[in-house]
Amino acid sequence: MSQSIKHRADRFSLVGRALSASVVATVFASTASAAPNFVAQQIDSSVEIGYGLAIGDVNGDGKDDILLADKREFVWYENPSWERRHFWKVPEDPQGGPARDNVCIAARDLDGDGKVEVAVGTNWNPGETSDTEKSGGVWFVGSLGRIEPVKLPHDPTTHRMLWAKDGDAHVLVVAPLHGIGNKGGAGENGSRIVAYRAGLDPYDSTWTQSLVNDQLHKTHNIDVFSPPRHGSESIVIAGGEGLALVRARDGGWQSRRTDALSHGAGEVRVSGFDSRGVPTRIATIEPMHGNNVVIYERDGSQWERTVLDDSLNQGHALVIADLLGTGHPQVVAGWRNRDARNRVGIRLYESNGEGSWTVHLIDDDQMACEDIKAADLDGDGDLDLIASGRSTKNVIIYWNRGAR
Repeated sequence: MSQSIKHRADRFSLVGRALSASVVATVFASTASAAPNFVAQQIDSSVEIGYGLAIGDVNGDGKDDILLADKREFVWYENPSWERRHFWKVPEDPQGGPARDNVCIAARDLDGDGKVEVAVGTNWNPGETSDTEKSGGVWFVGSLGRIEPVKLPHDPTTHRMLWAKDGDAHVLVVAPLHGIGNKGGAGENGSRIVAYRAGLDPYDSTWTQSLVNDQLHKTHNIDVFSPPRHGSESIVIAGGEGLALVRARDGGWQSRRTDALSHGAGEVRVSGFDSRGVPTRIATIEPMHGNNVVIYERDGSQWERTVLDDSLNQGHALVIADLLGTGHPQVVAGWRNRDARNRVGIRLYESNGEGSWTVHLIDDDQMACEDIKAADLDGDGDLDLIASGRSTKNVIIYWNRGAR
């Protein structure tokens, strides 16, 4: 099911001064594109929560597999059988303390052997912002066949993580939900986004830490992007006070914020960059756990903010990528609580130019979306979607079969 829509767009200066608001997109699409054809394959119907997904080659056979941070176990699904396999589980507490949920996972081939190295976040306890024993956990686990867990120092409320390239090596970037000691998302301490540097060999290394950013007091998600002709990858952070753009520079981290990107956001994804490495398109879900799907598009020194959808309930999953082969990225968003129609699901938003967008329904009430990724799992050149569901307790691959 697809429909054409019109949306409000606000235009802002890149340097942070609002120029005008509520100025734009007033036309409906004159012609809708052919409907995308995504075929759903449920590969697991018994996950406990399915907090986070990662994509990568786990067993070194040249095919991308799916990894999942489930409530009590980190698992992977082998391509192409999609059989669920155990990857790692946090050791039991010898004191017999209560086991808390796993919360996030990051996977990337760091040493070039064809198999991803995995890091995970554990001990999910968002209400405890001071005690590191009772809240949070950061582990470098290793790769299949070489599981060598190392527990790293951490702040409470570990929530999101990813691997980023920094020069010749990689860093593990970790975002806690709250600043230390903060209550209700407020307090004097910013949420400390930290980069753990493993050197060229993460298995034989003294891990060091550097502060990436602590400007936001409640953060929810992060994304990494690779500007052209830059030796290192950059990071965007989404939080209750808006977005922060961060890049590695001179052995440290340089942050940039602007009033144009000051809407509180929970999810963030980047697509497109200029010659300076500054993004030209950013998709968000606003506010945190919010109802609005938003696209920011930059032309010269100005950002234009367009609300694509305001009907989500607990929007919690986001992709921006060219899934339809049009040469322009689409936005995909999923939500995890039932909306005004009493449905959960996933929608794809396709730009038709001139400020108009077509909405395509990808999933209608089969997926209470906690996380979503895009990857070409079958090697046909088209990006497929992979989603994990919270209340629906499932993992679904949406195979991209082209337009109908």
